[in-house]
Amino acid sequence: MDNLYDLIIVGAGPAGLTASIYASCFHLKHIVISTTLGGQLLFAPHILNYPGYININGKELTEKMAGQVRERGGKIVTGSVTNISSSKTGRFKLETNDRQKFQAKAIILATGTERRKLNIPGEVEYTAKGVHYCATCEQFDYEGKICAVFGGANSAVQAAVELAQAAGKVYIIYRGSQLRGDPIWLIQIEKNPKIEVIYATEVLEIKGDGEKLTGVVLKSTGEKLLSVDKVFIEIGGVPGTALVIPLGVAMDKGGYIKVDDKLATNIPGIFAAGDLVSYGLSIEQISTAVGLGARAAASAFAYLKEEKAPILWGQSLIKR
Repeated sequence: MDNLYDLIIVGAGPAGLTASIYASCFHLKHIVISTTLGGQLLFAPHILNYPGYININGKELTEKMAGQVRERGGKIVTGSVTNISSSKTGRFKLETNDRQKFQAKAIILATGTERRKLNIPGEVEYTAKGVHYCATCEQFDYEGKICAVFGGANSAVQAAVELAQAAGKVYIIYRGSQLRGDPIWLIQIEKNPKIEVIYATEVLEIKGDGEKLTGVVLKSTGEKLLSVDKVFIEIGGVPGTALVIPLGVAMDKGGYIKVDDKLATNIPGIFAAGDLVSYGLSIEQISTAVGLGARAAASAFAYLKEEKAPILWGQSLIKR
């Protein structure tokens, strides 16, 4: 069957694209299905900590990864998977929004997370022009600058501490009355004179000159304009796991997929990689996603061999 694959990878961020590269190395007939290439990687204008590149933007890195996928023989299908179901034969059936239908013996879920947005004026306009969603990716580019971090949980307080290593001043703007980070981060915030916490305050608008961000409008007892060079929105993310809920894939309290050390879920044949997994990892980085993507592909290959399912592509190269 033309639409039957050893493996289908759902998602084309760093984890999904890496999984495809490794799947090609394992001679697995596979495809990657995604609406867009890159995922959250596209929101990173300057990546300064990815091995092999002193400075590269998210779009360029995405194009290089996708090019390697295609060069190795992988195929990227543009579409949104709207349904995944299992059959009595042990195969998985996938359907996209444009009614394409596929079957697979194994699946890697790499749909990542969608960063929560403030949904305020100026946020979309100044994304990558001063508005960012990853402090770790950007911090070395803002030495001496004034930065603001929106949020009050671990991701926000950790981002503030990291930014303060390079920035001249860091504001944490939080609508609550007390930060909710781990004690180790809160102690560092208290000791760092560069960090100032502004409590009980909401962000109403992001201002700029059309080319770059210049400040944010805050509301507490009144409204005021705070001049900043960069802002980092650290209010969490939403894992893209809605597709697998009907299949009974186990998740943690935050909605992230539970996996074992092989990145296997509780459903045989379904693996997960990247930011949507609950794997005891507190750092959402490109390098982390890449490593998990590689491991998921290796685990899927081992699963297919153990299940004695004939591998469709390059099967003559694999002794069973």
